[in-house]
Amino acid sequence: MEAHTHDGAVLRAWVREPPGGVRPRGVFVLAHAIFARASSFGRRDRPGLVDLLTARGYRTITFDFRGHGASKAPRPWRYDDLVRSDVPVMIELARARAEEEEEAPLPVLLAGHSLGGHVGLAAHGTGRTKVDGFLLLATNLWLPEVEPSRARRVAKRAFARVLAPILARSEVVPVRRLGLASDDAPSGVVRDILALADGKPWRSDDGADDYLAALGRVAVPVSSVVSVGDHLACAPSAGAAFARRCAGPVDVVTVLRSDDGGPAPGHMPLATTLRARSAVERALGWLEGRLAASLPRS
Repeated sequence: MEAHTHDGAVLRAWVREPPGGVRPRGVFVLAHAIFARASSFGRRDRPGLVDLLTARGYRTITFDFRGHGASKAPRPWRYDDLVRSDVPVMIELARARAEEEEEAPLPVLLAGHSLGGHVGLAAHGTGRTKVDGFLLLATNLWLPEVEPSRARRVAKRAFARVLAPILARSEVVPVRRLGLASDDAPSGVVRDILALADGKPWRSDDGADDYLAALGRVAVPVSSVVSVGDHLACAPSAGAAFARRCAGPVDVVTVLRSDDGGPAPGHMPLATTLRARSAVERALGWLEGRLAASLPRS
């Protein structure tokens, strides 16, 4: 499928239905991390979150943010484009399909990994879209307000200051050419996100939206999965503090070890593999309990 935003971006999306022809119990829109794309949630040769969700009875809609994968951007993208255009148009698409059901409309939820999670919360909190619940994976921002560890605050600030002049030398972070990840991102966006560690407010470029304050208007259930293997990007205590800025009920599941008995997965493998399947299923179980009144029986 393709979705067209109001500012001319063309987003590629893929829909999967639960097996066996059963009526879906809900619709999950999956929003990926920066330097990634929709396939990070699962491919034919590597099952992932999308497979877990469809097996559990959900319709899933994965998509590439503008400038990632098969999606096109009319200009170099900014963080606000994802908040104000990409997530809203995908939720609108999901809700339109959900309301076509013969019975009661299906609940629409967002599963967000890292960037996808905080962009989704910002879009909901600023009233640009509405979802019925969130499943967050390794979702955090380097805001001093949500980092309880002084040592990590210092490390994040130092990291941001070292990288800032390097990022200023090019238009994009060429992670694809370097073989580090699947998709590049504009250097300015990465620089702005890192600058949060040095005191830059988490606001829209035009100053109209205070995204941190908007978390206080997220009143729907939020289930967050964090991992002790994610040492800096989303350390468990910081990820938990970030999620608990939301106004609604919040549950945090911390992964201590992989399901195979190995070390807990890091920032990317938490979402791109099923090594923490049991933790994700616990998070889903809590979310489903909170939404029991609106989730149809499959």
